[in-house]
Amino acid sequence: MKKIITLTALLFSFKSFAHPVIYKDGWAISSANMEDYSNNYVMYSFSNKFAVGVDHWRFSQDKANTEMGFLKLNHLLWRANGEDYQANLYIHGGLGVRDQEWKPHGTYADYVVGAEADWETRVLYTALKYYQFSDLSMTQARVGFSPAIADFNSLQTWFMVQGMVIDDLNETVMITPMLRFFYQNVLWEIGSSTRGDWMLNLMVHY
Repeated sequence: MKKIITLTALLFSFKSFAHPVIYKDGWAISSANMEDYSNNYVMYSFSNKFAVGVDHWRFSQDKANTEMGFLKLNHLLWRANGEDYQANLYIHGGLGVRDQEWKPHGTYADYVVGAEADWETRVLYTALKYYQFSDLSMTQARVGFSPAIADFNSLQTWFMVQGMVIDDLNETVMITPMLRFFYQNVLWEIGSSTRGDWMLNLMVHY
């Protein structure tokens, strides 16, 4: 029983990273960046099932940008814990404004809704994310593995592949191999898509 409790605690520590809701009273600061889009947010988890914060997006098309800012709410809808795995389902939504450089130009009210699901062990990782805005959507899928199980206070290393589609901007799937690292409360990811687009992501929890 003691081993199960210890493993569960480690799983919660590891899996809190990169999730829409973390531990109660926890703050998450995140910046995800590629050439065609970026997403930056600050979220506060006021319980272990709800987080609120501000969320900024940028999408690029033919050297023109559309930027969106939202006040956002995230909710942990479902969680399952096994002896060596964890699975989660989140839903989220927000309201805000859009500043659009491509046609039709202007500033408009906008929204975002979506869902995220993942299944993870200490050596395997799968995740699926979907975001719907007023006139475009984005889908991301990831699969990865860790070559070694490290202690919580040691550097964690993951090898991953991400597939992403941004409807109405890029109808083809962008494949991006990447490396994920996290050490204590800092996570970072670096990668490059098969068509040469760079990726740099950073997240800090406290």
